[in-house]
Amino acid sequence: MADTRKLVLMIQPMSRQGALWQAILRSQGIAVIWEHPDVNLSDSFKHLKSAKVALPDLLLIDTRIQTLNAYSVCRWCRDHYPEVQVVLVNGAQKEITPSEREWAIFQGASDLLPRFQRDRLVSGAVARVKRLLELLGHSHLDSGALVNALIGASREQRSPVGAEHCRPSDGAEHYRKDSHKPIMDL
Repeated sequence: MADTRKLVLMIQPMSRQGALWQAILRSQGIAVIWEHPDVNLSDSFKHLKSAKVALPDLLLIDTRIQTLNAYSVCRWCRDHYPEVQVVLVNGAQKEITPSEREWAIFQGASDLLPRFQRDRLVSGAVARVKRLLELLGHSHLDSGALVNALIGASREQRSPVGAEHCRPSDGAEHYRKDSHKPIMDL
């Protein structure tokens, strides 16, 4: 029997935001590939097609990536791979204005979402994953798995190895004056 799971290809910085997206999507039974920001999508898609491998159902791209113009990717997918949806995430903003969302959709994105916030992590995760599930044609949110994924991601953040691996690389962390430990690391 063929694997009918949906596939999301994430292009995110190696940061806490990316780790949260990965954990949340996997909690819903969605296969996730986390690509390096320097990925050549055109070559990757050509190789997948020539190997008769399914393309991702959705691209999840952080707009902060310097080496990739997320809006160009939206237009490219719309023109060459319209079956692949693109959702943009502005990992620097807590809220997205209607005009920003409209511009992203005009460029070919299915949506533009804000970053996760520590003080609204569960509600934010629920809202964002519901939107992605809707775009992927899933009708059921597994709340228990989502909460367990968030708890697991939180535990990883507290462990020295997990925290080091998931620490944001985008300058979004705030440091205490007397310490190298971040106060807020989402």
